[in-house]
Amino acid sequence: MGTRKQVEKDLAKVLFVNDNVSQKEIAERLKVTEKTVGKWVKEGDWEKLKISLLVTKDKQLTNLYHQLANATEEIRTRPIVRDIPNFMLKPVKLKDSSGDEKLEYPKFDPEDYPILIGNFPNSKDTDIISKLTTAIKRLETETNIGETISVVKSLIMFIRLIDPKFANQLTTYCDAFVKEKMNDGTK
Repeated sequence: MGTRKQVEKDLAKVLFVNDNVSQKEIAERLKVTEKTVGKWVKEGDWEKLKISLLVTKDKQLTNLYHQLANATEEIRTRPIVRDIPNFMLKPVKLKDSSGDEKLEYPKFDPEDYPILIGNFPNSKDTDIISKLTTAIKRLETETNIGETISVVKSLIMFIRLIDPKFANQLTTYCDAFVKEKMNDGTK
């Protein structure tokens, strides 16, 4: 498939799956046959994609924020474990004045020993937190082609209420703009 056809197919997919545009309108906008669009929909299983569009950007962000909050809470509520030597945790046999043996644990203050596991992040925790915050930042700052199409669509819908004829002309320019963005790889 040529680059131009692939760009048209990619745009058709975004319009069909994300924006719920009909196959007929997609065909008109891309100047391809409705049969071609129908073939793309069937081959790419776009109906299934449309139904399972649970992995939207907002949903991903919400999940990432929940994961970050859960990781932070787990660290905050983690019990503190001190690095107490094993021999301090085992009973010692002692004889009393009458010669009877008894087991007794050594007396110690846990505060005298360093923290082995505490409620502060370790290297694994910081790695997870770093990856989550990077993913959040990337999702919040990057604009993908779907968002570009969403903004363009909103603009066209707004203009259509005011001047339907100009909205049709604007649609042609916006489609060309989106195709260009998809073609040159910029978002």
